[in-house]
Amino acid sequence: MENNFILNLEMPGMVIFDPLTVTDYLREKGILTNDLLAYFVSNEEIGKEVITKGIIIPIYPIPEWDYSIMINQNKKIDYYTKIDCIQFETDQFPLTVTSELVIISDISAITIDWEADFFLNYEKNLDSKSDISHYTKMPIGNYGVSIIGYSKDKTDMDSECGYVFYFLRVNNLPAFDFSKSIDEYDFVIEPLNKFMQ
Repeated sequence: MENNFILNLEMPGMVIFDPLTVTDYLREKGILTNDLLAYFVSNEEIGKEVITKGIIIPIYPIPEWDYSIMINQNKKIDYYTKIDCIQFETDQFPLTVTSELVIISDISAITIDWEADFFLNYEKNLDSKSDISHYTKMPIGNYGVSIIGYSKDKTDMDSECGYVFYFLRVNNLPAFDFSKSIDEYDFVIEPLNKFMQ
């Protein structure tokens, strides 16, 4: 289990999920496709529901890059003293944890590569995993997840760039504001915004 790691993106986005939560939801809805993202985008109400019910937290589009990831659970440590340049902090995204296993992955996990058995048995498959996905352990329950984007230097392309994911355990999932689409969120960290122009 890793709470600080490098996540190598091969596609322009990442995703956070509990594999049992996702699998149970897909079974309940009778969804059989391996390209979950395309299905959620083309079925807008389902796409909204997977976010509001804390099935998946999608973070896109962001450039393919090697991102430093920090996981904080249940206590807001003073990450501001550890990071030179905080660029943004989001409101809480809902996340439902049912298996004590939370995956942080390249978005390919739900686009071309959804493999329920692999993710449900993730800890047994560590020898065959790549640097495009990692995991952390989390007590079963509901969470509000804040996403903090940072870089060591906003101008240097060689600067360390990454995200802090702050998991706060809550009684009820936080409401997600769909006054703007998930596509309108800006998760890009400067200076990586040059890739998105």
